[in-house]
Amino acid sequence: MKNTKSTQTIRRGMIFVAVLSLMIIATACMNTGTNAGQGTNTVSTGTQAGSTDNGSTPQTGRTLLSDSPDANHAYLISGDSLDASAKTAMSGFSMQKTQNPDGTTTIALTSSNPEYVNQTYTLQSGQKLYFIERFLGDDSESQEGNLGDDKAIIVDSQGYIVQ
Repeated sequence: MKNTKSTQTIRRGMIFVAVLSLMIIATACMNTGTNAGQGTNTVSTGTQAGSTDNGSTPQTGRTLLSDSPDANHAYLISGDSLDASAKTAMSGFSMQKTQNPDGTTTIALTSSNPEYVNQTYTLQSGQKLYFIERFLGDDSESQEGNLGDDKAIIVDSQGYIVQ
């Protein structure tokens, strides 16, 4: 009987380590994907994402933010101010926005959680930055609880995802 309990304890420990390892790998992959691409990322102000249809023809191979799975979780953070829902989505993060002499805007996102990789986004004229927060209930007002569900997406003036 004692041997069976030790075997069960060892198995449980191995399962725990395996699950924890998978979670760490998944989080690392999500953060890598968020930081990959054009070298910089961008943020915009607080309204939820929608399409900006100005009558232009659809562009093949590109996705409108409004057609993406992130659309219902996207909050504009690159505007002049953040609305209440964007502030809620960004809980646990601070944002600094800088207008550059070349007409671009740089937005730096810093997490209160030291495990999160801080991100900087540079927006070209006409681009917007949306903060994606899939699970609003996982964060406290001052601490980011789930590092794997937050990212930013740059969108061009027609609503297509740039990054």
